Amino acid sequence: MTVSRADLLPREQLRLLDHWLGEWHLEEDMSWGVQDIRVLRVRSPEGPVVVKASPTLHHIQREIRAYRDMTEPLGTRSPRLLYGNGRVGLIVATWLPGHLVEGGAHEYSPETFRQAGELLALLHRPVQETPSYDPAAIHKIGDFLNRADRLAPQPHLEAARHLLRTHRPAPRMLYATHGDYQPRNWVEDQGVVRVIDFGRAGYRPWVTDLVRLEHAYFTDHPELRSAFLGAYRRDPEDEPGSWLLDNLLQSLGTIVWAHDVGDAPFEQNGREMLARVVERFA
Repeated sequence: MTVSRADLLPREQLRLLDHWLGEWHLEEDMSWGVQDIRVLRVRSPEGPVVVKASPTLHHIQREIRAYRDMTEPLGTRSPRLLYGNGRVGLIVATWLPGHLVEGGAHEYSPETFRQAGELLALLHRPVQETPSYDPAAIHKIGDFLNRADRLAPQPHLEAARHLLRTHRPAPRMLYATHGDYQPRNWVEDQGVVRVIDFGRAGYRPWVTDLVRLEHAYFTDHPELRSAFLGAYRRDPEDEPGSWLLDNLLQSLGTIVWAHDVGDAPFEQNGREMLARVVERFA
């Protein structure tokens, strides 16, 4: 069934896309159906490209900034920005061939994780040290704790509050970070791993990009952790204060966000994350 262009994108985004690409044709709608983000693979005179559009402008603006300021060290191992307009909420980037690692034959391959560790080491360039990260994270965790009341076991929430009260803030070095670094955003093609989707990129402590991996992969597969950290050449256990804060932040944030959007399985994933966090750090 042919999909109308008007059903794909709003009029202003369509006009801008026509201006950038000229004649183009939809090849695949790869949208996830969350956060109002449209992801399209289209055929254009410039070859196959990826179009991302969203009325939630901060996602697109972060991705534009990442391509312009962060991803150069990755070279051809990440997409290249062709066109971007943060006001309209639209970007066009090069298409990377291959298949998503998540759900594929290479999802639990140590070689995949070795390459992913190497790539993250390239991306993680230090930018500046700041004393403000910890206070901001503590405030956000406190808000999540209030909003997570009755969404997680009370003993786990109380343990998290205790960990937060006893944490001693310290200055943190900020790095260029991906923001959602895990196999669903890695593409494998003929043995080569590449990284996509920089819509959550930002300047944070480097450990933030390892929290999801720790819970989803490393806990049950120590060989993947060894391969990844051996190539990355750092261990988050060496940054215990930052590691604690970001584990609390992401576990509680998962519970609250998933509850707000009605994603029950992801909400349960957040509760399981929180249980592991309080057990490890208590």
